[in-house]
This record gives sequence, structure tokens and C-alpha cells, in this order.
Amino acid sequence: INSIAEQAGSEHLPVYIVGGFVRDLMLDRQATDLDMVVEGDAILLGKALVAKFGGKLTSHARFGTARWYVEGSQIAAPTLPVFLDLISARQEFYEHPSALPTVEHGSIKPDLHRRDFTINTLAIRLNPERRGELLDFYNGEEDLENGLIRVLHSLSFVEDPTRILRAVRFEQRFQFANAGFVLAAAFATLALEKVQFVLEGTGFGFGFGDGFAPKLVHQYRLGVALNEEAVF
Repeated sequence: INSIAEQAGSEHLPVYIVGGFVRDLMLDRQATDLDMVVEGDAILLGKALVAKFGGKLTSHARFGTARWYVEGSQIAAPTLPVFLDLISARQEFYEHPSALPTVEHGSIKPDLHRRDFTINTLAIRLNPERRGELLDFYNGEEDLENGLIRVLHSLSFVEDPTRILRAVRFEQRFQFANAGFVLAAAFATLALEKVQFVLEGTGFGFGFGDGFAPKLVHQYRLGVALNEEAVF
């Protein structure tokens, strides 16, 4: 990580470790999923890292992402993953639900805002002059402490219906208590047949009984009436 941060600094590129790694670190869990966001050209940084340390690079120009395979490089070690993902900070715009996004380069704050839940919006700056600084624009740390799964905006499930499945997975993994409430928001936001299509297409089964979806919708609407910030 220090090698990447120093190389990014020499390229005048702010770099952050984001998402699941920071979340798991703060939950005192083993953190191995290293995603790094670069304010600037992540592919350029990846090429510079390969030139300096070796390894192999693959990239996706449309999304500004690069994957650095560190095997055979100077920094390869048993404690490192096989590859490190380098991602250009970006903003995404969806022309219609479930469409591939239109991508524009951006800064770290809007990049974090495009993520699924607030607990995955935490970032740690790696550049030497501000190393270790925690960025928490969307109260992700507080939601972690409270065991809360919360989306960032009301169209979150319209943009990506598979976030429904992730909400359940996080609830089961971390024993958070409000996945049912988040699901209620999803059913209220999406047409029920759309949700059913998503679930059938993934082969994922919730084991919900008859009438479960209407109950969730009713629960969600009641919840909004009582507390507009409960989910969104």
C-alpha cells in the first residue's frame, strides 16, 4: 500500500483505500478486499506501477479501472492478494433502470456517493502528507456502530435492483437488524414483478411467505410517515 501511495504521490494523484476494506477494518474483521480509488487516471497509475515494480496490468478504459496482478513483481508477498484494483474516481448516470451507467471522471466524494450503502462509503487517504485520514461524508461510521443498512438516495434500488440481495447478505454476515426495512423500501420503489424477475434471475431465494411483499410495502410507508430518514 505504501508503494502505491508513494507512486501516486509522485504522479500528483490523491489515492484512497475504500469500501469493504475500511468497513471490515472498523468492524475488527479480517480485511482483504483492496479497492483503491484514484482522483485522476487509475490506468496511468497502474502502468507506472508495472513499469517500476513489475507484474501485469489489465484495464477497462470506459470505466477508468485497472487491475494490477502483483505476482512476479517486486512487492509480491504471501500476505498480498493476487491482484489490486485501481479505480478512477467517477460519477455514474443511468439512462434507465438496470442500464449500464454513463461514466464521467470525478472526485472522491461523488464516487463514494454512487455506492450501495453508507457502510461502504468510508475511505482512508493513503498519500503520505495525509495518510490515515478517514473520509466519512455519509455517516457510514455511525451506521456501522448502530448496525444500520442505509441506502444513499431514494432511487438506489431503481438504479441497481441487485442491491436488494446485498442488503440481505450484509444483514446475515454482520447480524444487522434492519435489512427487512431496507427490503421494504426496495419493494416500494420497484414494481413487484421487477423485483420478482431479479430474484428469479439470480436463483436467490428469500423464503418469504405469501403476502410478504405487501406487508413490507405497508411497513415502509408507515416507517416513512414516522421517520423520513429511516432508510433514505
